[in-house]
This record gives sequence, C-alpha cells and structure tokens, in this order.
Amino acid sequence: MDRGKDTLVVETGGVGYEVLVTQELLQTYALKEKIHLYTRLVVREDGFTLFGFRTREERACFDLLQSVRGVGSKVALAIVSAMKPEEFYAAVIASDERGLTQVQGVGKKTAARIILELRDKIGLKDVRAADRKPPGHRDFQGEALEALLALGYTWQEARDALANISLEDAGGDLEGVLREALKKLARL
Repeated sequence: MDRGKDTLVVETGGVGYEVLVTQELLQTYALKEKIHLYTRLVVREDGFTLFGFRTREERACFDLLQSVRGVGSKVALAIVSAMKPEEFYAAVIASDERGLTQVQGVGKKTAARIILELRDKIGLKDVRAADRKPPGHRDFQGEALEALLALGYTWQEARDALANISLEDAGGDLEGVLREALKKLARL
C-alpha cells in the first residue's frame, strides 16, 4: 500500500497497519506485492507499535534483544536490520563489542550489556539454527566463521575475511575456505 522511511503500511482484512520493518525488507519489497510478515506488537505507555520481520528467526532475535535491560524496540530493530540473526549470535558468542557498536544506536556500554546478558542464552546451535539449510547441505561459511572466531579473530574481522570467498574458488571444501580467509587476514 505505502512505504515510509522505516515503515510499510500493510493491508489486512481491509485495514491498513503501519509496520516498522528492517531496512532489507523495506528495500526489497515491491508495493502492491503480497507479503507475509512475522509480527510483534510492542505495547508502551505512549502507544502500540507493530514490528514486522521476513522470518521467524529475525523475530526471535528481536524478542531476545528486547529481553536485555536498556535495549528498546528501536535499537533491537536496528540490530536485526544490520545483522542476520546468525551473525548477531556469532558476535555475542565471540564477545565482539566492536561488531555490535557498528550498529546505529549501539554504544560500548549497550554492546557490553547485550553480550553479558545474552551470552549464556545463546549457543552455537542458535547460530546454526538461524540459517537453516536443506538436508545434506554444509554451511562452509558458517563453519569457517566459527573456526575463525575460535582462533581469536573478532566477528567483524572474520566476516570481512569471508566476504566474497566462493566455495568453488576455495577448492570446494572447508579447508579451502579457511585457507583463503586466513590469506586475507594475513594481508591486514
């Protein structure tokens, strides 16, 4: 129906609802196209706000972020907009404050609080579950990210090193992907 700076107006049952959405969803949605959203209604003293997400995983990540003291719905949406759920989970597991502070509205203290409060709630299974693949599919990028984090690299360093490495160019296996990523990291 209509698009704003950070909202979509979605018609359901003849009623238009203003929904705050992620930037990725806002940029890829074509008006008048049918859309399926996973929503969350946030009730505050000053009103009701509807948030919409493309996947259940994004909504679950948003909900988890809102459980952190001092993290409001706008900051939670900014984080979900800036990072895929599995990237966010990996940043928390790796205690990557720098990666989190790159998100608009997240300062050093907020990043530290997010890591402190969520680290025990998030496990590696969440990182993998957030990016479900078909049976038999190996997630070499995810496995390589975990390996680089285990070697002590930050989430941002690992993500940057893995950017633009295709499985074919890396020899078709995890070792090749890691080899290429480590070459990039050695040049920094």
